[in-house]
Amino acid sequence: MSKPQNYADILLNLPVDDTLKTFLERHALPLPEGWSWVDSMQTSRSLVRLVQSHPNTAMRDRIVAGLHASTLLAHPLGKQAMFQATHDRPTELVGLIACKSDLHRAFWLYVHHPALFEAAAEIEYLDNHGQQAQQHDLGVRRAIKRDEAAVAAFSEAIKGFYQRELGCGEVCVVNVLERARGTQLISIHAKDLATARLEFEGSQLQRRVGSPNIHMVLEYAQATGVARTIIRGGAKYHTMLCEAFAKHLLGVDADAQRIESPRLDLSAIRTGLHIPQAIEDGFVGMQVKSLIVLSDCGQLKLECTASSVSDQQCVTDLLSDYFGIDNPLSRGWTIQAAVLNFYLAPAQGRHRCTVVSVEITSKGRLNLHKFDEKLRAQMESYLVQLGILKDKQVFEPDRHAAPRKELSRNLFE
Repeated sequence: MSKPQNYADILLNLPVDDTLKTFLERHALPLPEGWSWVDSMQTSRSLVRLVQSHPNTAMRDRIVAGLHASTLLAHPLGKQAMFQATHDRPTELVGLIACKSDLHRAFWLYVHHPALFEAAAEIEYLDNHGQQAQQHDLGVRRAIKRDEAAVAAFSEAIKGFYQRELGCGEVCVVNVLERARGTQLISIHAKDLATARLEFEGSQLQRRVGSPNIHMVLEYAQATGVARTIIRGGAKYHTMLCEAFAKHLLGVDADAQRIESPRLDLSAIRTGLHIPQAIEDGFVGMQVKSLIVLSDCGQLKLECTASSVSDQQCVTDLLSDYFGIDNPLSRGWTIQAAVLNFYLAPAQGRHRCTVVSVEITSKGRLNLHKFDEKLRAQMESYLVQLGILKDKQVFEPDRHAAPRKELSRNLFE
C-alpha cells in the first residue's frame, strides 16, 4: 500500500488488534461505555471519530503524532530495515512476520519495541540517502571498539569539530548498530544552532526555541576496511568523520592521505560488455548504453549514447563503426562515466525486456544503492569480474564468488 497521508488513513488501514489497543490506552483515549475491540471497518471509523473529537487537544496531538511517526518505516525500504534491525531477535522477528502489512509492521515495532524501531530508522536513513554517500578505503580491518570511553572520545571529536566550524554541536549522541549483512552502522546526532519556530502547542501559538538535529551516519565493513559516510557538508566533513572513527573506534590514526576515495578504471568496457556469468544468471543481453569520455589533453569532453533504434548495440561498437581509426576510445581518451544496461527476457504476457541500468563514474559514484541487497550484490560481482571494482572496494567480497544461477529472474518476481 502507499504511505498514508493522515492519521485517519493510518487508523483505517491498521487492524484493530492488541497493538492498536495498547497504543490508544497508553494515550488514554476516552472510549464509550461498552466499547468492543472488534477488528472491522466500522470500529476503525469509530476510532477516527473518537480521535477527532478528543476533548484534550494536547493529548489528541500526541496520538496523531505517534500514528504519523510510525509511518516512517511503512514502505518496502523500511520493511527491509525493520527485518535487519531484528535479525538477531527471534521473538521480535516472528512478531514482524505475523504482521499484515508494512504499515502494521512499522506500527507494531513502534509500539512494542521503540528502541528497535529507532535502530531500523537509522538503517532506513542510510539506505534511503545512499545516493549522497561517499565511499572510503580506510586501509584498516579491525573490530569496532564499543566501550564507553571510546564512544565518548569519538563523540568529543565530532563535538569539537562542529564547535570550531559552526559554533554548535555541544551535544552529540552516538549509536553503534549491527547490520544483518555483517557491517556496522554508526549513527550520530549533533545539536545544531538554536532556532525560534512559530508553532502550535495545543491551542496556543507561540515561538518555540529548539535546536535542529544534524544527522550523520557511517557504515563500516571490517572484512574490507571500507566505509561509507553520509554527512552534510563537503569533503572536509566526510574526512573528519572518517578520521574520528578510525582514531577512536578502530584505535588507529588515519589522516586524510590514508583515507582514499575510490578511483575506478573503466577502460575494461572500451570494447563492450563481456560478462559470461550474466548470461548464466538469466540476462539475455548486455549493453554499454552511454559513455562520457575525456580527451588525452583534457580540453574536450564527449558524451555518446546509443539510441533506442540501436537494438541494444553497445555505444562502443557504434563509435568504432562510425569513426573507424578516429574512434576516441582507440586514441587514448579516458572513460569518465558509463551506463551499463542488463536485459532480462520479458515476463510472461509482456513484450519489453526488464532493464537493470548501472551508472558508474571513474570517481567512484555508482547507483547500486537503488537496488535491493541481492541485485546490488549481483551487479557488484559483475563489476568485480570486469576489474572495475576490486574486492576491497565492496562491503562483502566473499559473497561474489557464490554461484548465482537463476537469481536474476527471482529478483523481479
